[in-house]
Amino acid sequence: MTHTLLASVKAFFRSLFKVVLKACNVDPLTKEETEAFLENYQVANSPVKEVFIPGVQNQGELTKLIFSPVRAVTHQSFVWHYERGTKKAVQLPYGGILADGKILCLDFESYHVAKNWQGFDKRTVLTYETVIAPFSHYLDIVVFGGYYDFVILVAAKLSRIKAALPEGVFAEAALAYPLFKTTYEQEYLSLIGVEPDRIFDSVAYDIRFDRCVLANSGHWFYPDPADIFALKELVEAKLTIKRTNQTRLYISRSTRRKVVNETALRKLLEKYDFTIIEDKPRSVAEQVAIYKNASFIMGPHGASFTNIIWCEPGTHLFELFPANMIVDHFAYLSQVMEMRYSAYSHVIKMGQTKHHIEEDVFVSIADLEKSLDALFVQV
Repeated sequence: MTHTLLASVKAFFRSLFKVVLKACNVDPLTKEETEAFLENYQVANSPVKEVFIPGVQNQGELTKLIFSPVRAVTHQSFVWHYERGTKKAVQLPYGGILADGKILCLDFESYHVAKNWQGFDKRTVLTYETVIAPFSHYLDIVVFGGYYDFVILVAAKLSRIKAALPEGVFAEAALAYPLFKTTYEQEYLSLIGVEPDRIFDSVAYDIRFDRCVLANSGHWFYPDPADIFALKELVEAKLTIKRTNQTRLYISRSTRRKVVNETALRKLLEKYDFTIIEDKPRSVAEQVAIYKNASFIMGPHGASFTNIIWCEPGTHLFELFPANMIVDHFAYLSQVMEMRYSAYSHVIKMGQTKHHIEEDVFVSIADLEKSLDALFVQV
């Protein structure tokens, strides 16, 4: 099925689903309609920002660009403190809000709404004056559910929310969304200042509330720099980790998007005094320390690079891409964090996979050696 046909099919079913919902007196709003609905409840907003990403040469073929120059434009960021008054308002299992017969769209469409009425057990009812609802999608571990998604779409957004609210309101509110159920989630929420007894999985708990604090997700690849720096300030204030080294790191992946000839690559990197870091679960403090003490970071594209938000300005990120999975969100983050950036992709495709994000990476050792020689001579 072509992308055009698939998009048409999805659009048809979205339209059909909207008709069904409206027949049930439920109106799924667009993001623009949601912002208009919540206009009177706005407590903070951050304007659209533009970040210039310069053209990036493909270090495998220097005559070609892996990214053309682009002006990355963020979306306007909002925080709302919604009061339901006499109107009915509930949080649905997927984390979204149904208010006055309208399903609010705060993140990336509302296509998970349909699953709210499919086979869910009865949820435990709790009552809080205020609930914070920062995320509205189920976790499928393909589109949503990874480390990048949590840090950018939940933790950074919560940092924006915390900055917008009186301290007492944030401290006493319940926090409810489809939990990622990971150790890093618990650690980040603690660092942001959310007590464990106020954290609830919206799939299992039906929080009844008088007020609801909401915030929107903007561009998936180009998050608001203000959110990133708000999170950075909260976490670094708690951890107080200082830079003590300037290490060259190679981040090794053992699952999808691994380097298939990594043994040869590791041998090459010995020449440049790289330290090999296995991409495995670590505490937030460990990840902050690893990236803050890096001067040069290389590895296949992966969520671990979300941690460049802890890097010092001037640190160099060098991404290795598979042939069919080349995206610029870490090039964008590198610009936001005032880092240097390079990228590599070889023309060899490693075969069809179930999804392009799972494709492995092949690197030309000779090409990388030339590239690293040139880069480190510059240093």
